[in-house]
Amino acid sequence: MHNQIVSESYISSCINAIEACDVGDAPVIRPRGLLAIGEEIEAPSKGSIVGEATLGFSGKLSDQNKSDAQNALLFATRAANKQYPEEHQGREWYLRFREVMTLAGWTPIHNFYSNLGVEGTSVRMDKLVLEILGSVLANVALPGLTSVLMLKVAGDAISALQKRDTAALTVYERNLLDHGVGGVSTGACVELDGEAIMALGTVRFLRKNTSTKVMFVDVDVRNVSLYRGETLFAKNTDVANAVRESIKKKLFGVIDQIEEIDI
Repeated sequence: MHNQIVSESYISSCINAIEACDVGDAPVIRPRGLLAIGEEIEAPSKGSIVGEATLGFSGKLSDQNKSDAQNALLFATRAANKQYPEEHQGREWYLRFREVMTLAGWTPIHNFYSNLGVEGTSVRMDKLVLEILGSVLANVALPGLTSVLMLKVAGDAISALQKRDTAALTVYERNLLDHGVGGVSTGACVELDGEAIMALGTVRFLRKNTSTKVMFVDVDVRNVSLYRGETLFAKNTDVANAVRESIKKKLFGVIDQIEEIDI
């Protein structure tokens, strides 16, 4: 679908850049019921919490593509959080996140970032990120019912998170609200003719209140500045294969920020 031929020198530069990324220290709060590396992935569909994001997967996605998507997303999020933690750095955060995803072997095919205005005085973040993901998929040409499938598995992952025990959700929301700057993402990853693609919708928000709840509650947008990010990534297998072990090493000690959720 996307012909991505890269040189050996480019792959080498990606490895060096990944090695140089600072993704921060291991978190104190740790979720429960985590997936071990190499654990069997069951069909049909699965979802997971990946740091600040929920990610849904189609049943046909290979174990390797699933693991690469999770690790790249966590790695890029932590790298962007580390370099741009301030409230006014939303655009810089998004550009850094996109850059590190590229270094990790996920090339942006479509991307957009802007201020976000919503009608009314409150909004549900879980519904808002799904609307943004829908906008991503509406703006790209994907074959057949791929867009419908991706939106469904992303929605299923969010619904599954809502049904889980409150401790897991509390950990998730604490991660979102770290340093007072929030980022909620939802996405889906599927395979098309053997190629993995990932669509991601993101809301960045600047809080002016002390609320500790973000997901599955109405957020007062009179006290919140909102920004949106839309991205469609295609996996570059050559780059992803080359940087895989480096990413795993850098995530050692924080890989438990990935928690599996059954759909």
